[in-house]
Amino acid sequence: MTDVILLAVNDSPAAFYAAEVAVAVARRLSARLRAVSVVSEAEPRILDRSPELTREGDPSAQAALRHVTALGTAAGVDVVTVQRFGNVAAEILDEALTCEADLILMARVGRPGHVLQHLGSTTQHVLEFATVPVLVVPARHPRWRVG
Repeated sequence: MTDVILLAVNDSPAAFYAAEVAVAVARRLSARLRAVSVVSEAEPRILDRSPELTREGDPSAQAALRHVTALGTAAGVDVVTVQRFGNVAAEILDEALTCEADLILMARVGRPGHVLQHLGSTTQHVLEFATVPVLVVPARHPRWRVG
């Protein structure tokens, strides 16, 4: 039985498609959806830790989480959102443990020149160290439909 699905999301089109898939899966399984957006410690705008950023969070991460909430609301799925700061893969794995996720769902985002060009290093790390199943969603294909 799947009670909690953890969706790792950012503001990329691939992550937005993964969010659609996560909402559809949560709805079908009557599972709770928890969305986490991690702001990398390597991003220059985070290094200065401006008061606006630490008080309100990162605007692009907040926008991504609002998008997931809107998708969930439209589908009748309750969504809890969390924003974290730090190493993206480590924070996703920690959030999975914290919320006792039964499944981690994330987008497949490849990087040119990467060892495995269809999987980014964050996805590889989560796949390697997760203690629960991980569903990696490929980019949207024109023939695919969610729901």
